[in-house]
Amino acid sequence: MGTLTFSTDTFSTAKTTDTTAAKPAAAKKGVFARIYDSIVAARAAQAERDFITYMQRTGFDPRK
Repeated sequence: MGTLTFSTDTFSTAKTTDTTAAKPAAAKKGVFARIYDSIVAARAAQAERDFITYMQRTGFDPRK
């Protein structure tokens, strides 16, 4: 059997590393979150188009 010994000098710690290298990466949205956001945006755009079509067809603006 062999014996291994380690000293703390061989491991990098937060104190000895560069501060720019220690910053965590920016969190990116996952695939499903991006798909969901695009679906919501598409449905909102469709609702806006339907509302404009309704106003043009009836001449009535319910926002007033």
